[in-house]
Order: sequence, then C-alpha cells, then structure tokens
Amino acid sequence: MADTGEGKKEEADYKRLHSFPLIRHTDMPEEMRVEAMELCVTACEKYATNNESAAKMIKETMDKKFGSSWHVVIG
Repeated sequence: MADTGEGKKEEADYKRLHSFPLIRHTDMPEEMRVEAMELCVTACEKYATNNESAAKMIKETMDKKFGSSWHVVIG
C-alpha cells in the first residue's frame, strides 16, 4: 500500500515540475513566441493523452496564423 501512495506522489511531483512551458532559445518575434507558447499549453491540456492530435492542432493553427512550413514534435 505504501508503494502505491509513493508512486502517486512521485507522479504528482513530476507533473508539477513539467507543467509549464520552457523556452531555452528562440528567434521568433515576441508576439509569435507568446502565441506559440499559449497554443502549446492549450493543445497539450486538451489532448493530454493523444500527442498526435495535440501536434496536429498546433501545426494547423500556426500554419493559418503565421504561414505554412511549421513542424511540431511532442513527446
């Protein structure tokens, strides 16, 4: 029983550590960076169990708003 509780605590800690967007380097304009960051968070929350659908949503939205040639990798 203690193992189950400990496992859930570790999973909760992992989710808390990885629940915010992190941008190390970008050459995007500020508006595009903010839009991309918000879109990624929204898509990953909406499709939490389906990375392919989240990536498709991000790509289609970015293509429409900022022109084509966007590539999205989640995982």
